[in-house]
Amino acid sequence: MKPRFVHLVLLLALAGAIGAVLTRGRQVREDRAVVLAALRDARGPALPAVGRSGARSASEPARYDADTLYELINGAAEAYLARGFEECIASTFAFATPAGEVEVAAEVHRFGEAAGARAQLEAERPRRGAPVDGVVGANGAVSDGSVLLVVSGRDLLKLTRLDMRPDGGEVLVALAVAWLEERKP
Repeated sequence: MKPRFVHLVLLLALAGAIGAVLTRGRQVREDRAVVLAALRDARGPALPAVGRSGARSASEPARYDADTLYELINGAAEAYLARGFEECIASTFAFATPAGEVEVAAEVHRFGEAAGARAQLEAERPRRGAPVDGVVGANGAVSDGSVLLVVSGRDLLKLTRLDMRPDGGEVLVALAVAWLEERKP
């Protein structure tokens, strides 16, 4: 059988399709910062590194999901689940301060949507809580000096001082700032 005009048209169409796929495959589709942020988001919630936070040490992080959250916050887990809770990481950080050692319980709760994290912040807002200066990059940050709550995207950072040393409020802010810094692309 002799090649005909229709065969030439089909061959050209196939070559054009291959060329289009190759050309599009070489183009960058996303900003690298967006891709990096998506990868960080996919790995789950994270706490800042001990060195970056200024802490002296931290306990081994524990992870919780919808089935085990009650082990961390027995009695309040239902409210978290109703707001779309997905997972949590928790640890205790120890800071050396001039007044002595300050321990902070740190929890990062991941919700299905940013609105769930924001709603949980509002539900747990301390009565004497006020906006926190110096916590840049958050969608909301409030503290009464013993508890600090910060929302960034779908995550809620909850920091609780486990003692009442006079300079403990400053370590809460330092830990929150370190957490936000590590979230940047």
